[in-house]
Amino acid sequence: MKILLYTHSDYSWVWEYWHKQTDKFLNVFEKICLLNSNSSFREDYLVIKYDDKLTYKNRILSCLDNIDDDEIVLFCHEDMFLYKKPNFEIIDEYINLIKSGNCELIKLVRAFENLDKSNIHDKLFKNPDKQLFSIQPTLIKIKSLKYIYKTVPGDNIWEFEANTTKEYLKDLISLCSFDLNQDKKRGKFHYDSSVYPYICTAVIKGKWNFKEYKKELYEIFYNKKFNIFSYYLSKLKF
Repeated sequence: MKILLYTHSDYSWVWEYWHKQTDKFLNVFEKICLLNSNSSFREDYLVIKYDDKLTYKNRILSCLDNIDDDEIVLFCHEDMFLYKKPNFEIIDEYINLIKSGNCELIKLVRAFENLDKSNIHDKLFKNPDKQLFSIQPTLIKIKSLKYIYKTVPGDNIWEFEANTTKEYLKDLISLCSFDLNQDKKRGKFHYDSSVYPYICTAVIKGKWNFKEYKKELYEIFYNKKFNIFSYYLSKLKF
């Protein structure tokens, strides 16, 4: 597995925390960064640049031809960083399922209700037909990622994600990770992931998502356990 990161310099203020958490939990993995052409990134990443003038999906597509089709990657965006150590044993099991052709992708978080259980792993469920791919950390082969981005229409990231339905992705076997005994609901749509414990969108409308991840973000920012009194004290202006 390689880490495949899509980002843009508009979100460079988030990179500090992406690097901090990735260095802490994913330091042994090779990393690739898809980045706008007028910016730079860390030297330990293979950086592949895209043209800012392209639409979101075409930015991704313009970069993927530089990566082997059979490479299995963990596809992420910069504000979806870890707050605990992943379960690498189960992630290895997921990777082997993709290698052997049992499925095309495994999203490392559950969204939506009433999902059908998969019969290939006790921690995998079927993604709903109305959203077979979403912009969340996902284990996937490059050729499957190309197929999705070539097939699904959408002028921006929101239209693209909304169109990742069975209508366009008819034969895609799309699964998500969910542990019935551990993973609790977070917000309206998503559940926590005990296999890959990450902040499911740390930035909303250009601001940190303190509404859903106050504790986790506080501990990442300040390197100490969350304390509600000290958190609010730090926000006061004297």
